[in-house]
Amino acid sequence: MSHKIRLGPIAIFLVIVAVVLSTMVVLTTATTHADRVMAERYAAVTQQRYALNAQGERFLQAVDEMAAAGELSADALGAEESEAGITKEFKADGYTLAITVAPSDHAEGYTIEQWKLSKDWNAEDPYQNFWKGD
Repeated sequence: MSHKIRLGPIAIFLVIVAVVLSTMVVLTTATTHADRVMAERYAAVTQQRYALNAQGERFLQAVDEMAAAGELSADALGAEESEAGITKEFKADGYTLAITVAPSDHAEGYTIEQWKLSKDWNAEDPYQNFWKGD
């Protein structure tokens, strides 16, 4: 008695497995690349925001020293005098950190009225306008 081995169904099955595995490899590679690009963008934004916050902290240190001496002056800080108090803006790569401090009722104190980090809107940025509308 002789048994014949059919290779047709096995060959089709192996081709399907190979195609599925190849597709999975391509999708995994593309996803990994996209994740890396997004992580690099996020790291750049985070570094920029931390750098602006560090500048703001140095400004507050100068305000602290001047308030302790009892001579809180916008001109000495390189800031602007406004109705809300002393305002200083730090800008870098489209980000703006606006800090406003006001003299406190205490002799050597101040209050932080505003600490606002914002990003300038750019109409030309392709990531801003996914949907144009009708």
